Amino acid sequence: MDDPDVAGLREKSASDGHTIYGEVRAAIENGAFPPGSRLPPERDIATRFQAARNTVRKTMKRLADEGLVVRHVGRGTFVAETVTAGPPGGEYTLGELLEARLLFEPNLPDLVVERADLHDLDDMVACLEAMREAGDWAAFKEAKYALHLAIARASHNRFIVTIFEQILASRRRAGWQRPGSHPTLLSRVREAAYRENLEIVEALRVKDAAAAREAISAYLVRTLAAASTG
Repeated sequence: MDDPDVAGLREKSASDGHTIYGEVRAAIENGAFPPGSRLPPERDIATRFQAARNTVRKTMKRLADEGLVVRHVGRGTFVAETVTAGPPGGEYTLGELLEARLLFEPNLPDLVVERADLHDLDDMVACLEAMREAGDWAAFKEAKYALHLAIARASHNRFIVTIFEQILASRRRAGWQRPGSHPTLLSRVREAAYRENLEIVEALRVKDAAAAREAISAYLVRTLAAASTG
């Protein structure tokens, strides 16, 4: 059994890394950090987010692996000169993205139950908690998509991860905010989504691929139905 203190530190690191990654990537995609610009030093990012330097370092490596930033020893970290743009003719609709997700996400559990490690599962749990604690629609949607990206990452298949990162980038460019949303509605939707996604994560945790496939399919079908009528 894991030491509770060690498990707590691991969970905080996963949560901090998720938050830093989301904010830095969003800042790059919305132009707050333009191509070629230098990101703040790791120590400054660590101080701002009250995170460990090692967590910041791992997050910067993740962004570098995705081609969003370039790291130069002794000089710092810079936004890549070329960042993937949106599709021709405007962003994909939510319905288009959900239909695409239905084609491949329910098949991910077969890889995930075989390859996921403790860090992958910790990342999923941190995303779940971020979803449950989200105070607005943007944070809620960010956490929800980050959870499914964490599931994709747990497949340890780079092509699958790239596909989902493109889906997430499209949703960010389109904007997370739901105009006119009431806090009571957010609370109700947030709790329902938390329960549905908890079912997915628990199935993956116990390596029940069939249950995870069913839970993912049901969740995406419900989401697509809501998007079609909303």
